[in-house]
Amino acid sequence: MRRAVASQRIALLLLLVLAGALQGCPMILMGVGATGGVAGTTYAKGEVEQVHAAPYNTVWNATLHALRTMHVAVSDTQKDQISAKAVGAELDGTSVTVTVLPVTKDATSVRVRVGTFGDRPASERIQGEIAVVLKRAT
Repeated sequence: MRRAVASQRIALLLLLVLAGALQGCPMILMGVGATGGVAGTTYAKGEVEQVHAAPYNTVWNATLHALRTMHVAVSDTQKDQISAKAVGAELDGTSVTVTVLPVTKDATSVRVRVGTFGDRPASERIQGEIAVVLKRAT
């Protein structure tokens, strides 16, 4: 009898996990990343989101530096205490949008979308460059 109840609970838990994964928001845990505290990366709806273990202003400055390093021509920036956004284009004209959001005092979320529908590898390269710039800053 106990095995049947345990089996049912395991099946229910598995069903809930699968339902969450099928919603389009799988979490890929990366452990300790280049900044020594990257929480993880999420890819959903064409955006790559990564939480960096650094304060909001530090991550914003690293983001702008990374975009310059990668030859992304930034055409518009908006920043306040709640969020920051940089819009630009790569050399081939592909659009790039980066949104920076404070999570805690020492953790900041960065969302990158390359192109209209998202280009995961290109977005991950930008996230990687942000992490490199942050690592150099520490």
